[in-house]
Amino acid sequence: MSSTTYPASYRFAAPASTMSRSTRWLVIGVIAAVASIAGALTSPQMFYRGYLIGYMLVLGFSLGAMALLMLGHMTGGNWWMIGRRVLEAAVGNLPLLTLLWIPLWIGRHALYSWMDPAFVNSHPSVLAKAGYLNDHFWTIRAVIYFALWNLWGMALRRGSRQQDDNAAPAVWQRLKVWSAPGLLVYALTLTLAVTDWVMSLDATWFSTIFGMFFIISQLLSVMALMIVVLCSLREYEPYDRILGPEQLHDYGKLMLAFTMVWAYFSFSQWLIIWAGNLPEEITWYLDRITGGWQRVALGLVILQFALPFLLLLSKELKRDARKLMPLALLVLLMRYIDLYWIVAPNPFPGSDAAAHHLTYHWTYFAAPLALVSIWLGAFFRYFGSRPVLVVTEPMLPRLWEKSHGH
Repeated sequence: MSSTTYPASYRFAAPASTMSRSTRWLVIGVIAAVASIAGALTSPQMFYRGYLIGYMLVLGFSLGAMALLMLGHMTGGNWWMIGRRVLEAAVGNLPLLTLLWIPLWIGRHALYSWMDPAFVNSHPSVLAKAGYLNDHFWTIRAVIYFALWNLWGMALRRGSRQQDDNAAPAVWQRLKVWSAPGLLVYALTLTLAVTDWVMSLDATWFSTIFGMFFIISQLLSVMALMIVVLCSLREYEPYDRILGPEQLHDYGKLMLAFTMVWAYFSFSQWLIIWAGNLPEEITWYLDRITGGWQRVALGLVILQFALPFLLLLSKELKRDARKLMPLALLVLLMRYIDLYWIVAPNPFPGSDAAAHHLTYHWTYFAAPLALVSIWLGAFFRYFGSRPVLVVTEPMLPRLWEKSHGH
């Protein structure tokens, strides 16, 4: 199918406002980054905790987008076709995220107790993991993760650019060839990465479904982000013609499904560990349901699951952008709160005690704000440089004709 299916003037250019959005977000990011640097100089341990929270949030945007993009190449669907450029723009930030990981490597000794040989030797359970948890192997694994993520991201973006001008089936078939093993690579590398960067903050603790929890968390984050972006552009062409109540309903149903799976994994992990009642496992949860942290946990139950679940049961809400978009923003906010609840209570290097009382440092806000703003600035710049729809997409004519009442 070629672009001649549509009026000659239709190249589906991105709205002009995307570039101004990019500039605004980059300005905010620079200001927040300057504040974060001040925090790094005065409170380095707090800063690196805040940076890790923000980094895992934006990393989830790009990696979750790559997973949904590959899933779409395998299965198709109007939801994917309309939001494909959003996903590709998020994947386009993977080189940026590779650079933004460097501060975590620089601050690794301020984050991870197992980097200290004295700590390792005094904890038999950590010493048993020393073959895996050591500085050199940890760094090598990170290099492998980013190499694979960038390889797949580059292949998907290159294939997409080729498809803009070439409607040959072989082009999108190659994208399917990359997508099938790519989903497996994503699941494996993400599981190892969150084990290295998040779970090892408390090297004495472990969970067998931690990786699956982060996978569904990232998919939920990306779906909420895609809803926000598309709803904010729904008044511009061509979204004003193809993003109707039926399409919004599909996005709402997907966000509902991901919300339910997130709750299932969260509850399953808690139930298994709580029922086992083993000191090396249950302590992680005890540290997060005492000293004020229980209020955060309760907030997650209500605002991350119960409220979105109940509201998304409404067909009317899922078909109304004015109602669906604020709910998606709430989900994104709670994704940040969830990462804060996971990361912040862990013991700092040099101390065996966790943060038993609810604590919040201003760098927990400044560093994530800087990372999210810089990520969004780069995202909108990439998004604005491409047509917002793939003209040669085989399924697009059917959606286009349906939206025009043909």
